[in-house]
Amino acid sequence: MYKTLARKYRPQVFEEVVGQEEIVETLKKAIRINRVTHAYLFSGPRGVGKTTIARIFAKALNCANGPIETPCNKCDSCIEITNGSSLDVLEIDGASNRGIDEIRNLRENVNLLPAKSRFKIYIIDEVHMLTNEAFNALLKTLEEPPDYIKFFFATTAPEKIPPTIISRCQRFNLKPLKREDVKKKLIEICEKENIKIEEKAIDEIYDFCEGSLRDAISLLEQLIIFSDEKVKYEDVRNLLGFPETKKIEEILKYILDKNYINCLETFHNLISDGKDPGLILESMTGKVKNVVEVRFGKESPVLEEKIIEEFKRIEIEKIFEGINYIIEFKDRIRRDREPLLMCEILLLKLCQLWGQEKRKIEEKEIKAETIFDIKFDESEEKKYKEFNWDEILKEIKKIKPTLEAALREGKFEKIEGNSIYVVFDRKFNFHKSMVEKHSSKIEKIIFDYTGKKYKIIPVLDENKKSIVENPEVKKIIEFFNGDILKVEE
Repeated sequence: MYKTLARKYRPQVFEEVVGQEEIVETLKKAIRINRVTHAYLFSGPRGVGKTTIARIFAKALNCANGPIETPCNKCDSCIEITNGSSLDVLEIDGASNRGIDEIRNLRENVNLLPAKSRFKIYIIDEVHMLTNEAFNALLKTLEEPPDYIKFFFATTAPEKIPPTIISRCQRFNLKPLKREDVKKKLIEICEKENIKIEEKAIDEIYDFCEGSLRDAISLLEQLIIFSDEKVKYEDVRNLLGFPETKKIEEILKYILDKNYINCLETFHNLISDGKDPGLILESMTGKVKNVVEVRFGKESPVLEEKIIEEFKRIEIEKIFEGINYIIEFKDRIRRDREPLLMCEILLLKLCQLWGQEKRKIEEKEIKAETIFDIKFDESEEKKYKEFNWDEILKEIKKIKPTLEAALREGKFEKIEGNSIYVVFDRKFNFHKSMVEKHSSKIEKIIFDYTGKKYKIIPVLDENKKSIVENPEVKKIIEFFNGDILKVEE
């Protein structure tokens, strides 16, 4: 029968536990000097060994040769605990057995002697999920347990456990596993399973699983099925839904060039390909992190030389500010009803922040060219052109592409006197506010083009009239013989 890699390579003795040496040594010493208490609390993130250590501890206490630091894994007790069929080592899921009735049943069974083992051991996983009533019922048992009873609690949220329970337990905090520990274990598994894997792929697995060995092994198993002869770095990214590295670098180049339109187009192409916006932002963070590492002299995965050179122009504080923006927006898009709009705003912010240094250089070059032109063409009189909105937008794009992009989200409505009205749909309120903020710059570009002074007036399209005139709305009014008193959003 096929056994998953996570079960196949689950530690069966303390020596096989990865990355929790201090805790393991403390438990082994407690067995060695016969100072095993009645209740233990193992806390820490998922997949770092909480229930695994609890099971090994249970085997060590109930082994036919024990209590012993290294259980034999051959006697009936060890085999039954490993298979989960022991009558004296009971694993309880705190999430699905969280009520007071379940804990009352446990309290009644506590009075029964072990069926055939040395101790009756209760392993309660996700113990923080118990109700307050259940905790109160459990507290009475923890205060004066029989000598043959042991409680091993595991939790990812110790802060949700009442202090009265914690104070009656020996507590061990398990930490996320180090990169080298996870890599060593994955390489060991690949060698035993005769699987080839790129080191860069292992790094990507670790980064995604954030120190959880169980998650890393489960992901490795998926990759073995997904890949051909060798697990590659790109296989990991493709399976996890990460966008292509090349596309992320394109987005960064467009940001550095202040090319908001192409930046947005590349982003939406990735969305059309089914890529998750959160993973796109995560990939951007990873690339910028590589840039920072290069800035501080650390060797980093291959980056385009242009990206490295462009980021060198930017103050390191501004790079960190941009990374904070990405992290903030990545969190916000999970809760916001318009995640794509939030991403568009973020890309615009990054264009303004990171494209600034290069923009200054370009403006100096433009200024130098203008001086050169004046020097040789002083006698030539400037020729103004007729008002043409599309051509004016092209002129704006030459000087400030992000501003032209914002204007294009609006609709040129009309000119009244010297006022130009641009109407924006309500969902483009951010673009409207950007036009308002930079209205003087737009007006100057229009003056340079036409020779006339205009005032730009951005307005929101309330769209109330169209709702009232909707045929379906009219039918409802006629059916009820009613009148419209007020129109609201």
